[in-house]
Amino acid sequence: MKKSVLLIFLVILLIGCTRKAQTPIPTDFRTGTQGLVLTFVPNLPPSRIFDREPFQAMLQVENKGTSVVGGPMDRLYLSGFDNTIITGINTYGEQIPQLEGRGPFVSQGDIDTVAFRGTIQSLTGKRIDKYTPTILATACYNYETIASAQVCIDPNPYAPTSIQRVCIPTTAGTGSQGAPIAVSSVQVDASPGKTRFTIRISNVGGGDVFRFGPQYMDSCSPYNPGLGFDEVDFLQVADVTVSDLSIIETCRPLDDTHHIRLTSGQATLFCEFTAMREQSPYLTPLNVILRYGYRQSISRMVEIRPVS
Repeated sequence: MKKSVLLIFLVILLIGCTRKAQTPIPTDFRTGTQGLVLTFVPNLPPSRIFDREPFQAMLQVENKGTSVVGGPMDRLYLSGFDNTIITGINTYGEQIPQLEGRGPFVSQGDIDTVAFRGTIQSLTGKRIDKYTPTILATACYNYETIASAQVCIDPNPYAPTSIQRVCIPTTAGTGSQGAPIAVSSVQVDASPGKTRFTIRISNVGGGDVFRFGPQYMDSCSPYNPGLGFDEVDFLQVADVTVSDLSIIETCRPLDDTHHIRLTSGQATLFCEFTAMREQSPYLTPLNVILRYGYRQSISRMVEIRPVS
């Protein structure tokens, strides 16, 4: 009887330890400089095609960042060719499927494919011996960056040195955030009752950033006139918080829709936080939320020959 009770106890203990071992541990997932990644599926399209054959192209789309892709206006386009030779390709693009990004318990974002189908017209009738277009695939999508840094708030930096300080205001590095737009650093400057932040933002993804909002997505299409000077190289600062308190209204330079312009892929944001001077220095999280449209492209050259 005692052996049976002991055996049952050991089995329960083993099950408990097994469940505990299987409990996932959250990871620091906000790393990396990529959002959506495009890849032509091998041999779609092939490097050599003959006229009067179907034209097929397929792209693998992978979300390597931390934000969701695949909203109603997120689209993938195929261009770079004469549409009287390769016909039937949708100039309105194809919907990017919804792709979840990485998370605290998910080490990899979603992957899917997008297909394009058309027809190659006769080259002989056009007196063309060879046609070698560069097929350009362009993704236009909205994305989000969430950056967090531990900052030191010292409401009374000129107090006697005898006061104990758990931290000293300094520059906080933020690394990358699993998105093509990154908050690269946060400089902290303290004065009596007020802390000033210099937030540096960089385009690290290699693509083009443009204003956030559905009205700008159509301009991203290669079949439209294109993004205007007042649309490209802008991103929206959705919020800046310190200790869960929004300080976005103190930030500059922002326009009336909270957009800031990047110059040579860089922007600098200045914000302020007011704290009671009676408080001693303390560490607290500063969060920056950025929203933007993003455009990136890849290409593949093909050779089209007449059948005879």
